Parts: sequence; C-alpha cells; structure tokens
Amino acid sequence: MSVDILPPPGEFQTTEEIRDKRFLDKLAKRRRALLLWSLPVVVIAFLAALKLLSAVAINTAGQSAYDNQNHNTAAERFAALEFFNVIEPWKPYFNQGTAIYAGGDFFGATQEFEVALNMVPKAPEGEPRGADECTVRTNYSLAVEGLGDEARIAGDFAQSTARYTEAQDILADCGESGGNGGEQAQEAEERQQESQEQSEEQQQQQQEQQGEEPSGEPSETGTGEPSESGSESGSGEPSESGSESGSGEPSESGSESGSGEPSESGSESGSGEPSESGSGGESVDPRQEELQSRNEEAQASRDAEEQASGGGDGSGQNW
Repeated sequence: MSVDILPPPGEFQTTEEIRDKRFLDKLAKRRRALLLWSLPVVVIAFLAALKLLSAVAINTAGQSAYDNQNHNTAAERFAALEFFNVIEPWKPYFNQGTAIYAGGDFFGATQEFEVALNMVPKAPEGEPRGADECTVRTNYSLAVEGLGDEARIAGDFAQSTARYTEAQDILADCGESGGNGGEQAQEAEERQQESQEQSEEQQQQQQEQQGEEPSGEPSETGTGEPSESGSESGSGEPSESGSESGSGEPSESGSESGSGEPSESGSESGSGEPSESGSGGESVDPRQEELQSRNEEAQASRDAEEQASGGGDGSGQNW
C-alpha cells in the first residue's frame, strides 16, 4: 500500500467532522442564494425608505416656505412631491394649488385642484363625502370664487355670477350644516351665495342701463316741440334762427332790422316790443337782457333821428 493515500499529519478528520463540514458548506451556499434572491427586495425597500424620507423632507421645506409666505417657492417644492408621494398622490397637487391660490393666481390654482379632486379617494355612492374630498372641494371652490371676484371687479357681472354658481356646485354637500367640509366650507358657501345675489343685482342694473341708450331724436325745450335750429323759444314755436331784414319780413340771420317787427330767433326788435322767445315764467339770459337793452337804446336813437329828419329808411343795426 502506498503512503500517499494517507492524510497529512495533523489533518486527519473523523467521519463526523467530514459530515459537519459538508453541512456547513451546503448551508453557506443556501445563504448566498437567499441573499441573491432577496437583493432586489432589499434594494426596493431601501429606495422606498429613501423616497419616503425625501418626501418628508421636501414637504417640510415646502410647508416652511408657505408659512413664510414664499408661495412661489412653496409651490415648486410641493410640485417635486408629485414623484415622491406615492401613498397619497393627490396631496402634492392639493398643496401646490393651495400655495398658488395664496399667491393670487386663482386660475392656476384651479388647474391643480382639479387634478387633486380627480385623484382623491371618493366615498361610495350614496354615502357622505369623505373629509379629504371635502377639503379639496373647499379650496377648489375658493379658487373659483376668486375668479368670480376678479370678473366682478372688471364689471363682467354675467361671468362673476357663473363663477359663484360653479363654486357652490363644487362644494356640493360639503358646505351644508354637519357636512365633512367643516366651518370653512360652510362659511365659503354662505359668502358665495351672498356674492352671487349681489352680482345678479348688478348684472340686472347693467342691463337696464344699457337699455336706456339715447334714441337720437331732436332735443326739446320745456314746451315739448322740436326746434329747427337745435333749441326752442319759450313760445313753443320752432325758431328759424333768423334775423329780420329792413322790409319787415323775418330774415334768417339771428337778429332784427329796424322795421319794428319782432324777430323769431329770440332777440327783440327795434320797436321795443318783446320777442317771441320769452315767457313770463322763465328765467332770462343776462346776455339776452343786455342785447334787448342795447336794441331799445338804438331804437330810441333812430326814432329821435326820424322825428328830426321826418322819416327813416328802415335799415337799422344788428347786434
């Protein structure tokens, strides 16, 4: 027998030792296999934990910016949560819409609230709306109410009335007493109803004012008869805006000649007789009084000259 088949000195193993060694080797292989099989699960769990921690950190940063009234920054940070928040995917859109609303962009806020309303969990049909849904609906209705206020300030009362109605429809039964919307939803609904009533009244007044446009008819004086020259004399007869010639017939120049006949334009003739434009109960224009006085003085002067010369030519002077 060859000595090479014998084990080296000090390395002799019994049957039990050999069996234990094989068992340990087999156990080590199984552990390595389990580790390889569980590696994807471990990686996924690690990434999920990292994602949740990141979501918490970003949400905290967004909330801090919102509390400090940095609404644009808060909206950007909340927008980043659209990828990280997989448990409640509607919340990033809701928070982002709330920050945009606080910044005064009502239309932009409605876009985010609409997405959040589509993603928020809904109560089964026939049951009251859940608290989360009513929370989204309340802020959504406030943003639409803001659009109604803007239209009302701009004078578009038809648009503002439509917006207030839409806001109340969005609230649905969340704003009713005892609803899941809370006091904020109840106050919002009451305010929107009041704003809608006021907007409807203003819209009606606007329509009435638009219906009272000028008809284009000629203007009238106190007598109610139309004037051919744009105004009317106090006698009710149309004024021909004419002066009178020396022949005694009324001319169309606006004053009267020395013939002594009254003018139909509102001034007085040289004979001292009152013109047809004046009435006893109406106030007289100071300029007309001055013109009348000057005509009387001129007529008196002409009468004196006629008496001295034995007659007149009837030419006179216009004032």
